[in-house]
Amino acid sequence: MPGFELPLGVCPDMCPAAERAEREKERRLHPLVLESALATLLAVVARLGPERTRGPVDTVLLQTQVQESFGSLRRCYAQSGGPHPRQATFQGLFLLYNLGSTEALCEVLQLPAALRASPALRLALAVDSAFREGNTARLFRLLQTLPYLQSCAVQGHVGHARRLALARLACALSTPKGQVLPLGFMVHLLALDGLHEARELCRAHGLPLEGEERVVFLRGRYAEEGLPPAGTCHVLVGSKLQGRTLEEVVMTEEEDEVVHRPVSPTSGGCILPRGLGQSN
Repeated sequence: MPGFELPLGVCPDMCPAAERAEREKERRLHPLVLESALATLLAVVARLGPERTRGPVDTVLLQTQVQESFGSLRRCYAQSGGPHPRQATFQGLFLLYNLGSTEALCEVLQLPAALRASPALRLALAVDSAFREGNTARLFRLLQTLPYLQSCAVQGHVGHARRLALARLACALSTPKGQVLPLGFMVHLLALDGLHEARELCRAHGLPLEGEERVVFLRGRYAEEGLPPAGTCHVLVGSKLQGRTLEEVVMTEEEDEVVHRPVSPTSGGCILPRGLGQSN
């Protein structure tokens, strides 16, 4: 959506709370309406990014709206008879948005076995598992296969996952004299948007650079201050629009089957340090 500004509302709810509660009680709130609103909110949150804290947009309010939308949809699905063709996609979005949440995982694991076996939910569960295990290579390989809306849902966790991976690299590779690692390896491992983003990530964590294409892991230099850099996430999110408008993505009723070719999690024959996991 280059150059396109999303309309941003300031209402804390998508409709008056009393009306929404009444419509939910009477089962007159159609899941498709809520799902479209949820998808739009996910895209808005992803576009803003976790580092945007100033300006007219209340990101906390948007996060609350997303969670309320998830809650409303879950109640709609629970109260109405199935099957619902989009429910697996929705449950996958719910898990990805709440990646690492024990509560969210427990709720998904309580779903019927047939629903959990759907491709969309199996992929979301695999992403959650890799995130919990700290399997960096597998996590970012899987993230690259997610469709656009699923990528929007998980984008808020990318910066944290990259920071954890960089911390493990620093722990494994740092020496008193310094050990050099090609930035290209980090670009592939963490699905970064190029060497410039790898350099920014290293600088944000106190790691010195050697030239433009290598980082030096010196003992005692790695540091964490404030929130991890959010990054532009073009590889993981923006590129997956593939020329479509947000409206086209939101309104489609068929699950996005586009599979994006993952970048190899290793580069130049590098061996992953223990703790970063394997690619499969």
